Amino acid sequence: MTDALPSDSQPASATLQCPHCGHTITYYDVTGSSFYGCPNCQTFFKYETESLPRRLTQFDNQTKPVLPVGTEGFIEGQFHRVVGYMHRKERGKPYNWVEYILFRADGVYTQLAEYEGHWTYIVPTKAKYKEYGKGGNAYYVDTEERQYRLYNRYDPQTLLAIGEFDWNVLDDDRMRVSEYINPPYTLVAEVSSTRTDWYKGIYKTRQEVANAFGLSPSDLPKPQGTGAAQPAISPEKWQGVLSFTGMALVILFGLQLLLAVVKPRQFVLDTTYSTELDTGATNVSNGLFKPVISPSFTIKGPAALEIRVSADIDNQWVELPMSLVNEQTGQSYEFTKVLEYYHGVDGGESWSEGGAVDEAELSRIPSGRYHLNLYPISQGKTSVRGSLRVTQNPTIFGNLMILLTLLLIYPIYLLFKKQILESNRWQNSDFADEGTE
Repeated sequence: MTDALPSDSQPASATLQCPHCGHTITYYDVTGSSFYGCPNCQTFFKYETESLPRRLTQFDNQTKPVLPVGTEGFIEGQFHRVVGYMHRKERGKPYNWVEYILFRADGVYTQLAEYEGHWTYIVPTKAKYKEYGKGGNAYYVDTEERQYRLYNRYDPQTLLAIGEFDWNVLDDDRMRVSEYINPPYTLVAEVSSTRTDWYKGIYKTRQEVANAFGLSPSDLPKPQGTGAAQPAISPEKWQGVLSFTGMALVILFGLQLLLAVVKPRQFVLDTTYSTELDTGATNVSNGLFKPVISPSFTIKGPAALEIRVSADIDNQWVELPMSLVNEQTGQSYEFTKVLEYYHGVDGGESWSEGGAVDEAELSRIPSGRYHLNLYPISQGKTSVRGSLRVTQNPTIFGNLMILLTLLLIYPIYLLFKKQILESNRWQNSDFADEGTE
């Protein structure tokens, strides 16, 4: 593919006859095209004004384009017409693809390449670049916009060419092509014995191509596998996800700071307790102790409370039914905590299980004076000592972690999806390494 000089307006079409079968061929680059492929008999010939057509070859290929020559559409806001179609393969390998030559209204040739349902829109660039290696199979090219990595290098073989061309496509069978990627972008180098041409491409979805030419997606090949430049997520969508997640995190932590100012964390009770055996209890198989009543404390509600209880236990358990009592209204909030701590040595190895500290969280407790009642039950009849601490407006990390998890699930899913897609992508490349497979 070559880069035609821009023109001020789209040139009118013209026709010529195939020198082999007489089929009428319509062409659109009236002043630029010199090579033609007949869609009827697949003869490829050269024709220039005031000279006789010269047959160059005749292909034997029955592939039919899904975008016939003459199809019109708009890509990236510019008018394009399909003027040529090529079916190609990688020499010595079974991989084959098709290329649609497009003629823009400004006289510039572009291209749509399709491989296994994956499309790439390609435009020429006058810039020149240089490949460099980083060891192993890793080769890179840096452009003004981004860095590309070598994905494929091959010798093309033309199986069919129909339509019009401003260069001899048969000469392409003697060039070397290198494809570099940074999804969804592609950089292509075509190297011949006399020149090196560079092209830039961008991945197009099946839906985007269908929209460009007024087709239904079902009219186009269904994508198979992972495309060389197929993005795991479009840059626009990924940027949107990052922006939303970042904004949500700022709001979340901002609200957390605001709550810390409006409703600061405060210890309203920090005391110790000691149990006393209830000698009048009828059931003394386990230690039944007299109720423990804490000092009173004031709550400025509605507020969340964190009640932390500990017990000085060693190879035993203690059950602590508890109630938070409003001294003005008599309303109570009941809950139970069981503490158990055991440890020892087994086969020369130390072990332990359980714990001597636990916490309870209560929400929306009204303002008022409160105290805690404890009704201890313990293994054996030994007195139990411990501590009580009540925190008003605690930082409830559980709720914070739930919100953080909900916010991060989708970005993490997208990253996981991207990792799988990258692994699948590089399985199809001869230039993968351990970091990309």
